Amino acid sequence: MHPIALAFLMSLSSPAALTQPGDAPPTHPHPADARAEAADKAAAFLLSRQDPATGGWGVSPGRPVFPAITALALQGLLDRPGASLNDPAIARAVTFLLSHQQENGGIYDRILPTYNTAIALTALAKVPNPDARITAAVAKAQAYLKTLQFGEGAVAYESGETARVVGRDDPFYGAWGYGNHGRPDLSNSSFAIEALHASGLPENDAAFQRALVFLRRCQMLDLPSGDANDMPYAKGSTQGGFVYATSENKDRVGSGQSFAGEIAESLSGPPGASVTFSLKPGADGAPMTLSRDECTALLEKQKQVLASGGSRQDFIVLLGPGMSGGKSAAFEVRTATPDPIAASEFVLAAFRDSVDPGSLVATPVAHWQGESRLRAYGSMSYSGFKSYLYAGLTANDPRVKAAQGWIARNYTLEENPGVGSDGLYYYFLVFARALSASGLDSVPSPDGGAPRDWRADLVARLTGLQQPDGSFRPVDDRWMENDPVLITAYSLIALQEARR
Repeated sequence: MHPIALAFLMSLSSPAALTQPGDAPPTHPHPADARAEAADKAAAFLLSRQDPATGGWGVSPGRPVFPAITALALQGLLDRPGASLNDPAIARAVTFLLSHQQENGGIYDRILPTYNTAIALTALAKVPNPDARITAAVAKAQAYLKTLQFGEGAVAYESGETARVVGRDDPFYGAWGYGNHGRPDLSNSSFAIEALHASGLPENDAAFQRALVFLRRCQMLDLPSGDANDMPYAKGSTQGGFVYATSENKDRVGSGQSFAGEIAESLSGPPGASVTFSLKPGADGAPMTLSRDECTALLEKQKQVLASGGSRQDFIVLLGPGMSGGKSAAFEVRTATPDPIAASEFVLAAFRDSVDPGSLVATPVAHWQGESRLRAYGSMSYSGFKSYLYAGLTANDPRVKAAQGWIARNYTLEENPGVGSDGLYYYFLVFARALSASGLDSVPSPDGGAPRDWRADLVARLTGLQQPDGSFRPVDDRWMENDPVLITAYSLIALQEARR
C-alpha cells in the first residue's frame, strides 16, 4: 500500500472505517468500460475542436493565445494508453506549445506567464520518448518557472508584473501568481509545483522548500510546532483545509483570502441557530454587498427593537462565499435563540426587503458562539494536499494528516465544497489528481457510512454530466467554466486519473 494511504487509514478514529485495498466495494460499481467510454468520447470531442491551422485549442484571431488551454487538452490526450508523438494531433499540439516558448524560457503569449508556462511544462514533461526539441524546452521552461517564485531566486523581468525577492517573513514568500493581481495565490502555486514535479525537479530543491512555507500559510491550521500557519487569520484554526491566498491584494497583504467566505470555529456557549442567506440584486441588477460592520449595524437596530419589547437577541456575523474587499452578498448569522423560526424572523426584520427569501436557510446549532475565520474549501484543499505530496512531505507529517482529515469530513462530488458550483470542473481535476497521488483507493464517508470508492464516484458524476457529443455540460460560468474545451479537458484528465 502507498505510504500516504496507509497513514491515512491508520489515523482514522473509527475502526469500522478502516479499509484495505480491494475490500471496500463501491457504493455504485462502474465497470472500467464506463470510464473508458467516457474518456474516448471526451477525447473525440477535443480532437474535433483542435484548430486545423495551428494545432492548438482556444485560438481566436486577434486575441492573446492561452497555451494553457492547449496544454490541458494535450495532457488529457497524453494520459491515454498508447499515446505518442506518432499521433498527428499530439505532434501538432506539441509544436504549437513549442512555438510559444519565449527567449526567457516561458511558454506564454503576452499575459499570464506563470499559469501558461506551468501547465504547458506539465504537458511537455508527459510526452513519451521526447525528442531533443522537447527536452530542451522542458529544461528552459523549468528554469524560467523557478524565477517567477517569490523568494531569494526571483527575477524581475522588464515587462509585466513579476515576482520579486522577498524574505521568509513576507506573506508572498514561496508562491507564484498570475502576474496581474498584485499578489500570488495557491492555484497558480499548485500548477507550478505540479510542473516542477512532473519535469523532474528533486524534492530537496530550494524551490520546493520555499513553496512549503507558502503552502502552510494557506492551510487553516494552527499547530504547536514550527510547522504551524503563522498568519493571524489562522490563529486557533483546526480546519486542516486550504484557502486561496495569504493576501487579498497588494493593499491587504497578510489578510488572507478565501472565495468560500468565513466559518465559525472554537465554538462555545449554549445552543443557538444559524441563518444563511443572500442579498437581492440592487436596482441596477448588480449584486448588493455589505461589509460586516454594515450587516452588524442592521442587526443591532433590530436587536434594540426586540430589547424594547422585553426580549434579547445576541448574534455573530460571518461573511459568506464570494467575499471581496471586506464585503459580501452572502452571510451567516448565528443567533443565541435555538429556535430557527425565531432566528429567521430576526434576520428578515433586520434586512427588510433586502434578503432573497429563497436563499434563507435556518438550522439549529449546538453552540452559537465562535471565532470568525476564513473557510477552507474544496479545490484549494485538494490542491494544497497534492502540493504537499509533490514537495516531499511524508504521510506522518501533521500538515498532511490535517489535510486528509479535512478531505474525509468534506468528501463530496456534488459541489466544490464551500463554494458550490463555482469552479466545479477544476475541483474534479484536483480531486482526482490529489487522490491518485495519495494512493488512496477509498475515502471515509462523512456521514459515517461505507467508505467511498472515489474513482467510482467520480466516473458516475462525470458520466452524468457528459453530453452526447463527448463534451461536458457547463454548470457555472465563473473562472471560464462555460468553455466546453476547458471543462472537457479538465474532465478527460480526471477520468484518466480514475483509471485503476
